[in-house]
Amino acid sequence: MEVHAHTHTARKKWTHYLWEFLMLFLAVFCGFLAENFREQRVEHHREKEYAQLLFEDLKKDTTWLHDVNFIKAWRTKKLDSLVYFLRSDELQKNAAQLYYYTAHLGIDASFQPNQATFQQLRSSGNLRYFSNQKLYNDITQYYDNCTFYLEMEKKWNQNSLPHSLGAKIFDMDKLLSLIGVNMDIQKQVQPAEGDYALLSTDRNLLNEFMAYPKSAIEGNKVAILLLHDIIEPELNNLLADIKKEYYLK
Repeated sequence: MEVHAHTHTARKKWTHYLWEFLMLFLAVFCGFLAENFREQRVEHHREKEYAQLLFEDLKKDTTWLHDVNFIKAWRTKKLDSLVYFLRSDELQKNAAQLYYYTAHLGIDASFQPNQATFQQLRSSGNLRYFSNQKLYNDITQYYDNCTFYLEMEKKWNQNSLPHSLGAKIFDMDKLLSLIGVNMDIQKQVQPAEGDYALLSTDRNLLNEFMAYPKSAIEGNKVAILLLHDIIEPELNNLLADIKKEYYLK
């Protein structure tokens, strides 16, 4: 009969199990740290990419804002001249000037901010990438103010001259012939050369007509005030802050 010898393995000490647990814990913890670090790097990279895109949009805004301010100031002078000639005692003698300056009632430009990057960030929820809370607030405030400005522009543009009123005073064919297509907005109205005459010099009719250039002048002044005193400072500060925060050029 065979006799089998039984071998006994030594029991592991509790410190061995503790050591294995610590090693497993450290492996999991280090993996978590590595993944968290990787995600932070990815998010920081995306944040800088979005900041660069936004920065480029804002630089374009700066150029367009300057142009719009200039155009509105130029248009205000033209409409001031229209009001001046409407008040003159020699209306038919100044008919050519009245046609010329009246043509500027329909010439205008409004500031349209480049919102492609901002709208993408807002709709996707990626505005959260901007970790600087002040910068985040300044970005949203700038575009909110631009929206307010555009709503005001829309309100002013609703107060446009009715063709039925203009047709009682001007030969509309001659008036509209002065307005051409030109990339330079200041050259869209051609000088009124030749014989021009008003269809009516009735003072009541002219007073009704005068309300439109005067309203446009006031609208221009408010627009320039909003652009110069609110939007432009915010835009300049935002450009400087983004440039400093993300070391952009």
